[in-house]
Amino acid sequence: MNDDSTVLVYAINRTDKWWRYVAGNTGFAKHVVVSDVRGAGDRDVVDDFNAAYKRQYAYSDIQTNTLTNSEVKDIIARCRLLRWLPPKQARSMVAAMEAAFCKVLDEVQPHVVVSFPIDRYVSDVLERLAYRRGIPYVELTASLISGMCMLMYRGQLIKTSAPPADETLQEHIRTIANPDFTPSYVQKSARFSPLHWLRIFAYFKVRGWGFKLISWVKRDPRSLHYLDAQSFLAHKPRLRDLRTLKLIDCNWRERLENFPKSRRVFFGLQLFPEASIDYWLANVELIDYENLLVQAAAAFSAQGYLILVKDHPLQFGFRQHELIDRLKAIPNVVFLPYEVSGNEAISLVDINFTMTGTLGLQAALLGLKSVVSPTYYATEGDFIRYDRPEDLQTLPSRCAEWHSPRNLSDRQRNIISGLLEGSFSGDFFSFRGFQSASPSAGALELARNLGQQLHAVIRHGLRRSTL
Repeated sequence: MNDDSTVLVYAINRTDKWWRYVAGNTGFAKHVVVSDVRGAGDRDVVDDFNAAYKRQYAYSDIQTNTLTNSEVKDIIARCRLLRWLPPKQARSMVAAMEAAFCKVLDEVQPHVVVSFPIDRYVSDVLERLAYRRGIPYVELTASLISGMCMLMYRGQLIKTSAPPADETLQEHIRTIANPDFTPSYVQKSARFSPLHWLRIFAYFKVRGWGFKLISWVKRDPRSLHYLDAQSFLAHKPRLRDLRTLKLIDCNWRERLENFPKSRRVFFGLQLFPEASIDYWLANVELIDYENLLVQAAAAFSAQGYLILVKDHPLQFGFRQHELIDRLKAIPNVVFLPYEVSGNEAISLVDINFTMTGTLGLQAALLGLKSVVSPTYYATEGDFIRYDRPEDLQTLPSRCAEWHSPRNLSDRQRNIISGLLEGSFSGDFFSFRGFQSASPSAGALELARNLGQQLHAVIRHGLRRSTL
């Protein structure tokens, strides 16, 4: 790498100081942290974005620099904010963000761009612009393997490491294939009472009002960070969604007795909206999460399966009741209490259905039939994969006929080996409570190893799937 090499970082709210430290220790000659929050990072795009938005909104239709109309539609469809805004506003915001980031790329001329996983139109636009200029864009996230990180590219795992030594492989298999294993990034909560639900609801309602005020004080009323907290968005919970708790089947264990384990399938619901659905799936038809869940449950029910449905614990207080109503309208669907762990539910079934959730990986490691959409851990032959909505109808018959081409030990080795080839040491969560005056050793280790990974990416390039 030349001495004038530059890394550009896109930092979400309250991570810019951490990113400055990390980027400054990656071995690049220059690092620039950009943000869409006023005053954050080395530079922000707020004023450029707002000026461009006024111009774009005044046109009869937007005028983009490089983005095609189909790309603009795709960007809007994937963003948890834009898809609920009036079309003219959403299109104008995309075009304005394109103009703002074109200016950043022109001035910085980076050799690589890095961010947390793309989960908003802001970073989606930046990635597309970088791609057009031949600049690699990579996403840093936590690995399923504790104490390690991964680099991804729109949901694809970037593998830069050699196959692991057998001793290392066996050590991680013993940890992750344990029925009690829980990923480090899964937060636990033991309080699932109606009172706690109301506290969560009230907190985020007040938070939305506060962010509305802050957006005006900071002269940034169209900031995604502030708009995303507003209750007008169609995926936000309402007071009537407290009804979700009344839909729980308290007698769910009794229902199990009428179905052998081979006729039970587990649906562990994911967070929604969720970056791993909106941005990791190349086929935009697969991001219609709730409708696809209902279709899949109906297909299994029609073939005589019992479907155990469990909500994600972090979705408590946020799940709208309509999805659970629709699922429970299907025969043989049971809605488990929030207190039941995903690990326990998996132990009671023969089939696990998910889209991109890590329960799909855990199910495969435990020897179950694991049904998943295209996702980073789905190694060939170890999972039952669906790529289109039409594939959902045939899943029950495919599950009935499916046999793994590998024994369980080899299946575990193949899956974990793939993960290790794309993982490297570092404390991803060192951004929490980060203090510039006293950075942790884990943050420094992450920075140095990230630098090595980024230089490898620049040398070898990236392959982009068609979106």
